[in-house]
Amino acid sequence: MNLFVRFVFVLIAALRRQSSVGPLEASRLQLRVWFTDLSFSQCVPLHRIRSYTDLATVNSVMQIGLGRMVRQNGWMPIIQAESIRQTGDLRLAQKFEVITSIVGWQDNYVCYVHEFIAAGQRVAVSTMLARIIGRKGSPVPISSIARELGAPDLSPALDPSFRQMIIDSERGRAVGAGSTPCT
Repeated sequence: MNLFVRFVFVLIAALRRQSSVGPLEASRLQLRVWFTDLSFSQCVPLHRIRSYTDLATVNSVMQIGLGRMVRQNGWMPIIQAESIRQTGDLRLAQKFEVITSIVGWQDNYVCYVHEFIAAGQRVAVSTMLARIIGRKGSPVPISSIARELGAPDLSPALDPSFRQMIIDSERGRAVGAGSTPCT
């Protein structure tokens, strides 16, 4: 329930403001640790950090103007892979900021970096690979979306870790294409 409430707050705030950042500019989301975010060790666990990256992605999508395009075209963003490195703790009532940047794209994949900053220190970094599909599951090329949002046609050079995430995702999708869904 906690995340649903946060999602509603983030979505309403994003809908109320105009597109405020360019597609390759960092978007910022300020949050505070709630009691329901904590684990038994009294700090925020990795699965909650993962949930914060979802909120930050929604915030970024809305701030760059992609949210409108997603709704109009019936597209669906799907998170394919994420890697989180945690170097510090987030504690009860602590304010923190998630700085989200799109660092590049390839085909229908978008590469995000989320930095978690608390008290001026980086406490976690997430690298996330997402893709956008159309109504019938068809891939939506990111280069055309980037052009419409005012970004260059060509992606900035991707870090090798993102290229590997894309290769692994494609391999996993190819293997999964031959399997039958669970019933």
